[in-house]
Amino acid sequence: MVNKTGKTKKEALAPSGIMHLIKKGDSGGIGVFELGLIPYGESFQLQLELFEYIRKNDLPGALLLLEHPPVITIGSNRSTENLLVKEAVLSKKGIDIVQSNRGGDITLHAPGQLICYPVFNLKYFKKDLTLFVHNLEEVIIETLNIYNIAGNRIKKHRGVFTGTKKIASIGLKVRKWITIHGLSLNISIDLSYFENIVACGLKDFSQTSISEILGKDIPINNVKELVRKSFENIFNMPFDKIRDKISL
Repeated sequence: MVNKTGKTKKEALAPSGIMHLIKKGDSGGIGVFELGLIPYGESFQLQLELFEYIRKNDLPGALLLLEHPPVITIGSNRSTENLLVKEAVLSKKGIDIVQSNRGGDITLHAPGQLICYPVFNLKYFKKDLTLFVHNLEEVIIETLNIYNIAGNRIKKHRGVFTGTKKIASIGLKVRKWITIHGLSLNISIDLSYFENIVACGLKDFSQTSISEILGKDIPINNVKELVRKSFENIFNMPFDKIRDKISL
């Protein structure tokens, strides 16, 4: 059975540490938190807590940078049509499966893929979801450009592509103009994981990664810093790295 959104066997991250650091380091910008490798459910619970804290205190937001253990997430359409193997097979491969409340179709996360969860209060930017998605795509395109990789958009499809292969995906939920979920960028992920699904329901667009394109391993920490700077450039606001990695 598909797990309910955000529930795992592990105890969820206590958000108090991040809340304290946001309050302590508030400079009118966005606090950036690098959380390392954490389960999907823990990160989802943390986003919900951040959502409430940002809403109640009228803050600009926070940006979470992290990786997930292997997990397939099903979008708000709740369709498993693009799941290509049975859940028992996934279990044997060590791949979890969860029902998410983000928009979009089925996708996959695993180590070597950078996850960016912008919990943003759009009143500090512009209350325009189309523009917000465009800006998230632009963050990725700018980051890829540093590696001399040409990122492009394809009409009617969210995310970023390189030629006819997809390298970054976007899935969001927005309530009261505050966002949760976000984007994923394939850096050095094992692309064979994607053989278990039709990622994002796009049969004609296979997945690629920075490492596959460049033919060498790319340290994910290097990309994190470039992504942080790209967020700062595109959203025209300070994005302050609170700590290299926090333990809550």
